[in-house]
Amino acid sequence: MKAIITATSLLLVLGTVALGQTVTVKGTVNNQKGQPIPYAFVRDAQHNYATFADSTGAFKIKVDPSSTLSVGASNYKDVQLKLDNKTDVNIVLSEGGDDGNVASLKSGGQGSNSEFLRARDQLVSGTGTVAARAQSGREGGAGGSDVTLVKAGFVGEPTRGSRYLFEDWVPGCGINKEDGLVVEKANMYNYDKIGGDILFTNDGKSMAKVSTSQLKSFTLYDKKGHAHLYENAPEINNKPFVEVLLKTSKYIIYKRVDTKLSKADYHTDGVLEMGHRYDEYQDIDRYFFVNTAENKPHKISLKKSVLKNLMGSDADAFITAQGSRDVDEEYVKDLGNSLNNK
Repeated sequence: MKAIITATSLLLVLGTVALGQTVTVKGTVNNQKGQPIPYAFVRDAQHNYATFADSTGAFKIKVDPSSTLSVGASNYKDVQLKLDNKTDVNIVLSEGGDDGNVASLKSGGQGSNSEFLRARDQLVSGTGTVAARAQSGREGGAGGSDVTLVKAGFVGEPTRGSRYLFEDWVPGCGINKEDGLVVEKANMYNYDKIGGDILFTNDGKSMAKVSTSQLKSFTLYDKKGHAHLYENAPEINNKPFVEVLLKTSKYIIYKRVDTKLSKADYHTDGVLEMGHRYDEYQDIDRYFFVNTAENKPHKISLKKSVLKNLMGSDADAFITAQGSRDVDEEYVKDLGNSLNNK
């Protein structure tokens, strides 16, 4: 297996300055052939505003209108674009550099000696490797299986669910203890729901954990370009990272995911068939509210009445504007954006 050095030595640390007035800029990132470049990294070169393009090369970002956009992607040359108050831009990157490519979690064709991290392989804590796959005559060890298997006299079925938040590696970036933006274009990431770790790879074969000791927060971007913010919050969960759905100077709402693996328990008495033929990762989502003045977490449900009771008049305008929209996690994130823009 390829040796892995520490996460922080792989990351480029960028400076930070005071933030001012912002506008929303949208655009696309393409190569010289007009083809979209998925997950290109886009940032305000003078501030800590940053995002990733989605799988179609499209992006949206808040920036200082007088600033410069810095855009880059693995195996492409970086581009600097002076905005001059433009809010709709099309960016073209030319090929160059040799940052390497990250293999997909879904890709096949790995060599027989390759310890490739697949979506349902089991992690061996602290080693960055995959568990042995010869356990009880089944693939994937205790981590479940992607294939049909035969065990204990019955035909098993593929594992349902996953211990990982995303089906494939996704882009991400962090904020360090000095409030600097940290990013590595060649790295891709995933979140381990059981261990609470953010994992990264730069070759699709080996991996390591992102350390909380040098980072304040880390953001993962899913295939739709939606941001998932993570912080260390031991008062919510004694795990390295916990997702933050809403964060303002007054309020925080966390999402804690408790995931467990339920083993196949199929059995029969010759007449009745009982249990399941598959292993399954089961998620239980719990939400916690913190008023920063008190700093005591309270377990909550995502309902309009609960949000109005907790935030009072602060949330009234947003809730009224949303009409009959259902309250879900995206609703809560949008509420947070609304409060931060006041």
